[in-house]
Amino acid sequence: MCNCPETGFEEDRTRIQKCKGCSGLIICDCVSKRFGEKFAVRNVSFSFEKSLAVLGYNGAGKSTLAKLMAGILKPSSGKIEVFGKNPSKCVEIRRKIGIVTHNPMLYKDLTVEENLHFFSRLFGLEKWDWVLDELELREKSKKKVSELSRGYLQRVAIARAIMAHPSFLILDEAFSSLDVEGRRILENIIKSFEGPIFLSTHNLEEAKLCKNFLVLDKGEVVYFGESYNDAIKFLRAREEGSES
Repeated sequence: MCNCPETGFEEDRTRIQKCKGCSGLIICDCVSKRFGEKFAVRNVSFSFEKSLAVLGYNGAGKSTLAKLMAGILKPSSGKIEVFGKNPSKCVEIRRKIGIVTHNPMLYKDLTVEENLHFFSRLFGLEKWDWVLDELELREKSKKKVSELSRGYLQRVAIARAIMAHPSFLILDEAFSSLDVEGRRILENIIKSFEGPIFLSTHNLEEAKLCKNFLVLDKGEVVYFGESYNDAIKFLRAREEGSES
C-alpha cells in the first residue's frame, strides 16, 4: 500500500494503476530512494507517454530520479515500469534507453571517433558514424576527448546516447555546457524524437520542450501535470519559501 502524501495527485495515481498493463507508458509508482538514513527521492508518482520535464533546484532529486528511470539505481521502495518492464531488472529494456548526464564519462585518451566506435561495438552496431554529422562532430572526430571543450564533450555524450536508436531518451541536465549551436542541435533531436523523453533541468525555457511537468523539492513531488505555468508557480513558490 502506497503511503504517498495527499498533494492533489489521487486522480493520477488511479490512472497509473489502470495503465499498468499498457506498454506505451513510462510509470513511476510511489518510488523512494534512500541513501543511508537520507531520502534522495520520496514517494514519487507519475506517468507519461511523450515527454516530461523534471524541474527543481540543486538537491531536489532530479539526477537520482533520472538514474532510477534508467535502471542504473534500484528503488528502495515503489515500482518503475518502462514499456511494461522494470528497467533495473531487464537488460533488454536498458538497451532501449539512451541517457545523457552532466558527467559525460568518456575515455579521455581516445579520440571522439574511437570513443564512439568503442560504444558502437558494445551496442552491436554496424552503422554508427551518422551521429558525427547529427551532432556536427565530424571536424572534431580525430581529436582526443581530453582536448575538447566542455560543450563538445556533451555533444559526444549525446551522440553516444542516440547512436543505438533508443526508444526512451533520458536527458539529465543535458543542455549544460552546450553553446548556442549545440543547444539548437539538441532541441532538434528532442523535437524529432518519436519515443518518450525524460528531461531534467533547472532551466525554464528548456522545460517548454515537454508536454508534462514534474516539480521536485527535497526529493518530493510538489507538482505534476500538463500546465507549464502552474509548474513554474510551484517552482517559484519553493524558491521564495527557501529564501524566507
